[in-house]
Amino acid sequence: MPQNIYKPRVRRRKAYAVAIRVLWSYLWLRFLSRFRGKAWYKRKVSSLNTRSADRIKKTILELQGLFIKFGQLISILSNVLPLAFREPLESLQDKIPPRPYEEVSATLKTQLGKSPEALFDHFEKEPIAAASIGQVHRARLGQEEVVVKIQHANIEVTAKADLIIIKNLLRLVARFYQIRGFEHLYEQVKVMISEELDYQREATAMKLIAESFETDNDYRLSIPEVFSEFTTPKVLVARFHKGVSIGNIKQLDAWKIDRKDLMDRLIRAYCKMILLDGFYHADPHPGNILVNEAGELILLDFGATAMLSPKMKGAIPKLIQAVIRDDDAEMVEALQEMGCISRSKDSFRTAEKFLGTLKEFMNSEVEINNLDVKINAGAGSVLRLVNQLDLRELTQAFEIPKDWVLLNRTITLLGGLTNQVAPDLNPIQVVRPFIKKHLVFTRDGLTGIVWDTLKTQAAAAIALPGDTHRFLKMANKGDLEVQIRGINKGHKLLYLLGLQFLYAGLGIAAILLRDIFGESQQNWMIGLGLFFGLLFLRASFRGRKLFRHKG
Repeated sequence: MPQNIYKPRVRRRKAYAVAIRVLWSYLWLRFLSRFRGKAWYKRKVSSLNTRSADRIKKTILELQGLFIKFGQLISILSNVLPLAFREPLESLQDKIPPRPYEEVSATLKTQLGKSPEALFDHFEKEPIAAASIGQVHRARLGQEEVVVKIQHANIEVTAKADLIIIKNLLRLVARFYQIRGFEHLYEQVKVMISEELDYQREATAMKLIAESFETDNDYRLSIPEVFSEFTTPKVLVARFHKGVSIGNIKQLDAWKIDRKDLMDRLIRAYCKMILLDGFYHADPHPGNILVNEAGELILLDFGATAMLSPKMKGAIPKLIQAVIRDDDAEMVEALQEMGCISRSKDSFRTAEKFLGTLKEFMNSEVEINNLDVKINAGAGSVLRLVNQLDLRELTQAFEIPKDWVLLNRTITLLGGLTNQVAPDLNPIQVVRPFIKKHLVFTRDGLTGIVWDTLKTQAAAAIALPGDTHRFLKMANKGDLEVQIRGINKGHKLLYLLGLQFLYAGLGIAAILLRDIFGESQQNWMIGLGLFFGLLFLRASFRGRKLFRHKG
């Protein structure tokens, strides 16, 4: 690759030229379609998608740097981009040209003070993997086989220039389509890239996640040990693990490895990292997950890791409760606490409109039964949903916190990997037992949500109407002198009504929990249901007796 490609002005010229050329080709096609019709446009746009993707891919491979990262992100947007545009970019996942050995040797001398030959007993000049920010070589320290991850030279300068270019391109697209919100997304990507450029941070992440799996062998998952004395912000040395990519189906079958069990363990490992530990590996594409002949999982490349913020973790239960209560205002408030909604009146109105439209779609098209989700929607109903939502309004109202950027990418990659390795495996069937075992009976789990919801609804049923409350408050202060017949009995009736509602709700909750937990807890749940049923009958009998006496 010519060295002048790293100069910012050269990179700007090439990136902007391709962007304008691609944008102009779509504008010209739209203009011609006004005269030639929609059928002609549909025939032509597919081939234009392929040509544009090939053109973008060629430029990305020439520029490398952060453009490789964005090409990888584009290639996984399976629900947004057409297949003809997506396919040419998918090869960017694993086929990235390596940098020359001379550059690698110079970086090691700068970072560790010695050449590769002086540092290691053996160092392979050809890399075993290459990525947008660095590449990996095999080496040997004494009798220990290791891998050496070396950051590309001048990548920080290149990254700074690339971020400016990408920011300007996003502004151009946003201005052309009159969409706001890209600026916020850009800032999140900028933070993610700066974190990925620090290999010492990656080494710390590897140690933390490895420690969380040391005492639990159920996952059969390994994370390479880091050699701290050979690790700097631009160099990382870790133990070598033998294996093949989890996407190598042919080899997995030759080793007679149960692919469903393999993905079951991987999904549960991610549930542990995300839902329990709160700190997780955020780049589970096939090149970063190895499987050895014994069927053990090896997780590689911790450059992209993430931690859910306390604010995000605290707002998620609040959002779930708001959904249960069907409270739009609380849903919007929870989304705002997560950082998903900007603080403006227009944002609130747009968010409420979006939630209302989405709930209507969910109620009519989606069935949820015992944590199984079934979508009945056809293309027509989905299209109606999309048509009711204004993209410009949504991008102005909703922001994308960094927590969700990485979490969404992680889930997307895991879903695609499951479909590739074990297409018959339903991830919901894997996640459900994990949630039962680890989350349901915690204070912030399902039990807490049901209990808080019932308490709120019972309090609403027991409370006196607002006008009566204000009236009695005035009387208590001496502003009014009133005599109300049967007020004590009325209080008792309302109190007993609230108890009936509460006991009925708890009985129903026990029955639902019985269905969720299965046979192991059925007797307990049935017993609780009967107990609350008896309390309900007792409160009902007392209420009828008091009502007859009052009459």
